[in-house]
Amino acid sequence: MKKKLSCILLIEDNEFTNIFNQKLIKNLDITEQICVTESGKEGLDFLISKGRFEGNGVSCPNPDIIFLDINMPGMNGWEFIEEFKEIKKNKPISSKIVMLTTSPNPDDEQKAKLIAEIIAFKRKPLTKVIINEIITEHFPDFA
Repeated sequence: MKKKLSCILLIEDNEFTNIFNQKLIKNLDITEQICVTESGKEGLDFLISKGRFEGNGVSCPNPDIIFLDINMPGMNGWEFIEEFKEIKKNKPISSKIVMLTTSPNPDDEQKAKLIAEIIAFKRKPLTKVIINEIITEHFPDFA
Protein backbone atom coordinates (compact mmCIF):
# COMPACT_ATOMS: atom_id res chain seq x y z
CA MET A 1 0.00 0.00 0.00
CA LYS A 2 1.29 3.43 -0.98
CA LYS A 3 2.25 5.76 1.88
CA LYS A 4 0.18 8.97 1.94
CA LEU A 5 0.72 12.48 3.23
CA SER A 6 -1.40 13.20 6.29
CA CYS A 7 -2.92 16.48 5.10
CA ILE A 8 -2.86 19.08 2.34
CA LEU A 9 -4.23 22.58 2.99
CA LEU A 10 -5.59 24.67 0.11
CA ILE A 11 -5.74 28.44 0.64
CA GLU A 12 -7.61 29.87 -2.34
CA ASP A 13 -10.45 32.37 -2.63
CA ASN A 14 -11.92 30.93 -5.85
CA GLU A 15 -14.52 28.25 -5.17
CA PHE A 16 -14.17 26.61 -8.60
CA THR A 17 -10.38 26.38 -8.22
CA ASN A 18 -10.81 24.77 -4.79
CA ILE A 19 -13.24 22.18 -6.17
CA PHE A 20 -10.91 21.42 -9.10
CA ASN A 21 -7.83 21.12 -6.86
CA GLN A 22 -9.63 18.92 -4.33
CA LYS A 23 -10.82 16.57 -7.07
CA LEU A 24 -7.33 16.36 -8.60
CA ILE A 25 -5.68 15.62 -5.25
CA LYS A 26 -8.33 13.04 -4.33
CA ASN A 27 -7.89 11.28 -7.66
CA LEU A 28 -4.12 11.09 -7.12
CA ASP A 29 -4.76 9.48 -3.71
CA ILE A 30 -1.69 11.11 -2.11
CA THR A 31 -3.12 12.34 1.17
CA GLU A 32 -5.37 11.21 3.98
CA GLN A 33 -7.08 14.58 4.20
CA ILE A 34 -7.63 17.78 2.21
CA CYS A 35 -8.60 20.95 4.04
CA VAL A 36 -9.77 24.12 2.31
CA THR A 37 -9.77 27.71 3.45
CA GLU A 38 -10.91 30.61 1.31
CA SER A 39 -8.62 33.39 2.53
CA GLY A 40 -5.21 33.96 4.02
CA LYS A 41 -6.82 34.95 7.32
CA GLU A 42 -8.94 31.77 7.39
CA GLY A 43 -5.81 29.73 6.62
CA LEU A 44 -3.95 31.32 9.54
CA ASP A 45 -6.89 30.79 11.86
CA PHE A 46 -6.95 27.15 10.79
CA LEU A 47 -3.24 26.70 11.61
CA ILE A 48 -3.52 28.56 14.92
CA SER A 49 -6.49 26.41 15.97
CA LYS A 50 -4.35 23.29 15.38
CA GLY A 51 -6.11 22.53 12.13
CA ARG A 52 -9.62 22.20 13.43
CA PHE A 53 -12.83 23.46 11.92
CA GLU A 54 -15.63 23.67 14.45
CA GLY A 55 -18.25 20.99 14.18
CA ASN A 56 -17.02 19.07 11.16
CA GLY A 57 -14.45 16.77 12.74
CA VAL A 58 -11.61 17.97 10.49
CA SER A 59 -8.23 17.94 12.15
CA CYS A 60 -4.98 18.76 10.41
CA PRO A 61 -2.60 20.35 12.92
CA ASN A 62 0.43 20.38 10.64
CA PRO A 63 -0.38 20.17 6.91
CA ASP A 64 2.38 18.58 4.87
CA ILE A 65 1.75 20.95 1.97
CA ILE A 66 -0.01 24.29 1.80
CA PHE A 67 -1.05 25.33 -1.71
CA LEU A 68 -1.29 29.13 -1.41
CA ASP A 69 -2.82 31.62 -3.83
CA ILE A 70 -1.11 35.02 -4.04
CA ASN A 71 -3.96 37.31 -5.07
CA MET A 72 -6.76 37.11 -2.53
CA PRO A 73 -8.91 39.86 -1.03
CA GLY A 74 -8.24 40.84 2.56
CA MET A 75 -4.99 39.03 3.30
CA ASN A 76 -3.01 38.08 0.20
CA GLY A 77 -0.48 35.27 -0.05
CA TRP A 78 2.49 37.48 0.81
CA GLU A 79 0.78 38.77 3.95
CA PHE A 80 -0.10 35.18 4.87
CA ILE A 81 3.59 34.21 4.59
CA GLU A 82 4.66 37.01 6.95
CA GLU A 83 2.10 35.95 9.56
CA PHE A 84 2.96 32.26 9.00
CA LYS A 85 6.61 33.01 9.85
CA GLU A 86 5.49 34.63 13.12
CA ILE A 87 3.31 31.64 14.03
CA LYS A 88 6.24 29.29 13.38
CA LYS A 89 8.27 31.09 16.05
CA ASN A 90 5.90 29.75 18.73
CA LYS A 91 4.44 26.65 17.13
CA PRO A 92 6.22 23.76 15.45
CA ILE A 93 4.86 23.85 11.91
CA SER A 94 6.81 22.02 9.23
CA SER A 95 4.37 22.70 6.39
CA LYS A 96 5.90 23.31 2.99
CA ILE A 97 4.30 26.08 0.94
CA VAL A 98 3.67 25.99 -2.80
CA MET A 99 2.55 29.29 -4.26
CA LEU A 100 -0.03 28.87 -7.00
CA THR A 101 -0.77 31.91 -9.08
CA THR A 102 -1.95 33.41 -12.32
CA SER A 103 0.31 36.41 -11.67
CA PRO A 104 2.38 37.31 -14.73
CA ASN A 105 4.68 39.47 -12.58
CA PRO A 106 8.25 38.05 -12.67
CA ASP A 107 8.98 39.91 -9.42
CA ASP A 108 6.57 37.55 -7.62
CA GLU A 109 8.62 34.51 -8.60
CA GLN A 110 11.88 36.21 -7.59
CA LYS A 111 10.38 37.22 -4.25
CA ALA A 112 9.18 33.65 -3.63
CA LYS A 113 12.70 32.29 -4.21
CA LEU A 114 13.95 34.39 -1.29
CA ILE A 115 11.45 32.95 1.21
CA ALA A 116 12.62 29.68 2.81
CA GLU A 117 9.07 28.50 3.59
CA ILE A 118 8.15 28.48 -0.11
CA ILE A 119 9.36 25.30 -1.82
CA ALA A 120 7.84 26.03 -5.23
CA PHE A 121 6.24 28.78 -7.27
CA LYS A 122 3.83 27.36 -9.86
CA ARG A 123 1.39 28.78 -12.37
CA LYS A 124 -2.25 27.75 -12.15
CA PRO A 125 -3.91 25.45 -12.81
CA LEU A 126 -2.60 22.79 -10.46
CA THR A 127 -1.83 19.65 -12.44
CA LYS A 128 -0.85 16.05 -11.86
CA VAL A 129 2.64 16.88 -13.19
CA ILE A 130 3.09 19.75 -10.70
CA ILE A 131 1.96 17.60 -7.79
CA ASN A 132 4.18 14.70 -8.82
CA GLU A 133 7.20 17.04 -9.11
CA ILE A 134 6.57 18.40 -5.61
CA ILE A 135 6.07 14.96 -4.07
CA THR A 136 9.14 13.50 -5.80
CA GLU A 137 11.42 16.40 -4.86
CA HIS A 138 10.22 17.24 -1.35
CA PHE A 139 8.52 14.04 -0.11
CA PRO A 140 10.53 11.19 -1.67
CA ASP A 141 9.21 8.67 0.87
CA PHE A 142 5.74 9.22 -0.58
CA ALA A 143 6.65 9.13 -4.29
